Amino acid sequence: MFMKKRFALKLKSNPLLDRLHQELQPKQLLPSLAAGSISGGIGVTVSISFAALIFSGDLSPYVSTGIGIALFSSVIFRAIAALFSSFPGTIADTDALPSAVLALIAAAIGKQLAASATATEIFATIAVAIALISVLTGVFLLALGLFKVGKLIRFMPYPVVGGFLAGTGWLLVQGAIQVMTNVPITWANLPLLFDLDRLLRWLPGLLFATLLLIVSRRYHHFAILPTSLVAAVVLFYSSLWLTGTPLAEASTQGWLLGPFPQANLWQPLSLSELSQTHWSAIFDQKIGIVTIIMVSAPAILLTASGLELIVEQDINLNQELQIAGVANILAGLGGGMVGYHVLPDSVLAHRMGSRSRLAGLFAAILSAVVLLMGPSLLAFFPKLAIGGLLLFLGLSFLVEWLYDAWFKLPRAEYPIVLLILIAIGTVGFLPGVGVGLIASALLFAIQYSRIQVARHVLSGTTYSSQVQRFPSQTRTLRQKGERTYILQLHGSIFFGTANKLLEKIRQRLHNLSLDPLQFIVLDFRLVSGLDASAVLSFAKLKQTARKHKMRLVFTDVKPSLEKRLRQGQVLDRTDPLCQVFPDLDRGVAWCEEQILRSLQWRRPRSFPLALQLRHLFPVPGQVPRLMAYLEHRTLAVGEFLFRQGDVSEGLYFLESGQVSVILTLANQQMKQLQTYTNGTILGEIGLYNRNPRLASVVAERNSSLYYLSQQAFEQLELEDPHLAASFHKFIVSLLVERLKQQKNELQNLWQ
Repeated sequence: MFMKKRFALKLKSNPLLDRLHQELQPKQLLPSLAAGSISGGIGVTVSISFAALIFSGDLSPYVSTGIGIALFSSVIFRAIAALFSSFPGTIADTDALPSAVLALIAAAIGKQLAASATATEIFATIAVAIALISVLTGVFLLALGLFKVGKLIRFMPYPVVGGFLAGTGWLLVQGAIQVMTNVPITWANLPLLFDLDRLLRWLPGLLFATLLLIVSRRYHHFAILPTSLVAAVVLFYSSLWLTGTPLAEASTQGWLLGPFPQANLWQPLSLSELSQTHWSAIFDQKIGIVTIIMVSAPAILLTASGLELIVEQDINLNQELQIAGVANILAGLGGGMVGYHVLPDSVLAHRMGSRSRLAGLFAAILSAVVLLMGPSLLAFFPKLAIGGLLLFLGLSFLVEWLYDAWFKLPRAEYPIVLLILIAIGTVGFLPGVGVGLIASALLFAIQYSRIQVARHVLSGTTYSSQVQRFPSQTRTLRQKGERTYILQLHGSIFFGTANKLLEKIRQRLHNLSLDPLQFIVLDFRLVSGLDASAVLSFAKLKQTARKHKMRLVFTDVKPSLEKRLRQGQVLDRTDPLCQVFPDLDRGVAWCEEQILRSLQWRRPRSFPLALQLRHLFPVPGQVPRLMAYLEHRTLAVGEFLFRQGDVSEGLYFLESGQVSVILTLANQQMKQLQTYTNGTILGEIGLYNRNPRLASVVAERNSSLYYLSQQAFEQLELEDPHLAASFHKFIVSLLVERLKQQKNELQNLWQ
């Protein structure tokens, strides 16, 4: 008893059984059964038409065997996709694109061997070619899936996918009209479609499709499509009864799908057929074979991507490639033809409310029944119903991507959908998608070229380095700041954006209201790539700089980008015209040094600190009194004044030399934050608290400093309150000036 309960509990917790139990519920089972039956019926009809397309003309005696090949392939594709697809409800089958190429290959082989081979040998060669192409296609698709290339379709522009779906809709409309009238849609055949007899064959189907489209856009229920289809069939047979038309006459007049040839449909390849194969004739069709192989991968990815948009669910594209690969290999080994995912059938199943794998399995079972028992079961199905259903699917795609897309897509992208639709309708499926990709690439180039590649445009007036200089030097650099033109670049720089950048620099160069340019600083920190045209533009910029006696400063250039600039002879180690620095701060600091030197600024001599403090403490007698509280210190090159984490105990006056502030990061790397030169003050916050130092300070040159400790300053406050107040005022003004400078820089960066 205990074991029975344990087994029952294990049975209940089995996820596969739970899923099967859910799918067998009427709410899931009925839509799946209806969708599978309709899809299977359509699939059988399509398989027959593809077989008739391939085995036509002199090959027509083998059409029944061709139907068996197509139906066998349909069973394999539908079953494999139903069982293993990442999206339940996906339906796969043979497709029009490879079938059309197979028809060309079969005709070419037949023509080539007509004079030298028997009819049996010709058929054997064609049958082997069909199977071989399926196996090769399957191996190719399986390899693509295993190497994870399916994600590349994510880069497919949205309008291209929309154009593909619109083109699919148009092909469905064409196919639906042809199914109902047996007249292919061409300009020459358009008058024939409006003959009274043929008008009656497709106009009711159009009315049925239009009514179904209106209802389905307003109401969403799984029973709408199957109920409408049953109603159409009943209405058709009611019309036959009212007009007294016998079934035989209706079939003869082409109102029904039948009659179909009665024969042993599926005949797997045998060793005798392999021995009769003319392999050279197959090899001569290598272009067609490669075409089918190459067509299949994008067709699968586009179909899956289009299905994602419709069902609003991600699909594992690599898994779909692998599934299609395995299915084609199995189909080929059984003598079957190429196939893959079918968008209309998959969408049909979804819109009929099927959310399970049973729809594909029911469709596979129906194809298998017809394959084993013959196609007579479908002989009495009215073409109007099938054609109307196909017409409904085609119109739904067209309405969605010609009408709805007008309100969803940007106005610049919508014409791409129309362009692809027109191209598919005139020159073919893949050329249409190719035209769309080219148009999307051109549109992207045009739109991207409008983006300003210079994220921030600054000057030495609005942006300065982190070098803390003598106050008079700082004032001079601000006055002469327009001599430095700073461009912080971003994104991928290509021919369009690079040319705009060059024009922007030329405009600044000819702006006579500002000081003449001496330095152009190009910061590459946010640049992701350069193309050959962009490198050429920088080479032209170098020529312009040489002509106007300017210097180009490149900062934060990634090694890969620097290599391209050196290959384009923009950067040259022997040419002082272009300078390269690891970051923007050092590049701007170098420009500031050059400006100061050009103005014949002598580096402040070792003026005693007392002389440097006179402009800070103008009250007579204050400077000597302050000097009494200071402690003199010296630093050699490379010596630390204090280290990150040390307790703050005072501030320092830098009398002469140069020191840098260094931050040690979590990964133990060192980052230079600021540089201090003669006449500057550092560590002022340490005078007011004893918190650990946030960074280290190291001497870059031999330096002379004076130290004011917290203890000495407390003594100063007790002994000379007026001097202490002046000192506090000086520190506040220093901090305010630094905050003001940082604020201005931030404002300029956000403009």
